[in-house]
Amino acid sequence: MTCQQGLEGTNCLENNKRWKTAPVMCLSPLFVNCSSQRESKITEEYKLKLPDVDTLTYNYMIKQSTLNAVNNASELLTITYAAIEAASIEYRTLLIKLIHLYKDTIENEFADYHGDAIVQIRGETQDKKEMLTQLISFMQYVRKMADSATEICYTYGMNNLCSTLSQRVHDAIKNVEKEIYNNQELEKEYLCIQQECIIKTKEP
Repeated sequence: MTCQQGLEGTNCLENNKRWKTAPVMCLSPLFVNCSSQRESKITEEYKLKLPDVDTLTYNYMIKQSTLNAVNNASELLTITYAAIEAASIEYRTLLIKLIHLYKDTIENEFADYHGDAIVQIRGETQDKKEMLTQLISFMQYVRKMADSATEICYTYGMNNLCSTLSQRVHDAIKNVEKEIYNNQELEKEYLCIQQECIIKTKEP
């Protein structure tokens, strides 16, 4: 190998080193810039936001509380009526069973055969009636709560909410009264057939 070839080989190695290190020097600033931009974006996204001053007034907070009271009253009306309706259906179902048993006893003289069943169903009917009485009494307090929320809405000029809640109260009370009426009508039929059965069984 000649000296010239050795020098050329040395120059080639130096050129290769320059080409290998040059891209790293060029890319390094790009990585730094991307990282700083991402951190800046994250900081902006999670920056603490101050609350709106308008939402800190007493008038605003009272209206929000009134809205919550209206929603709670409306929900309680719906749930209480649904409970009364379900209990009334079960109560009338038990009364119908008793009526059929009494009629069968009168027509076929199965007093001994139906005695145990009548006693059991009468106990269930009494329990269901007590539950209905409690729910109907509870509905009266729910109505007072809803009426109070309605008056508060009217006082603060929330007329739309006032009208909506008033209508819901009217509908709920009307439906409850309908359930009470249906229960009472079936109770009358039950008492008549029960009295007839008692008279029939006492006959010699």
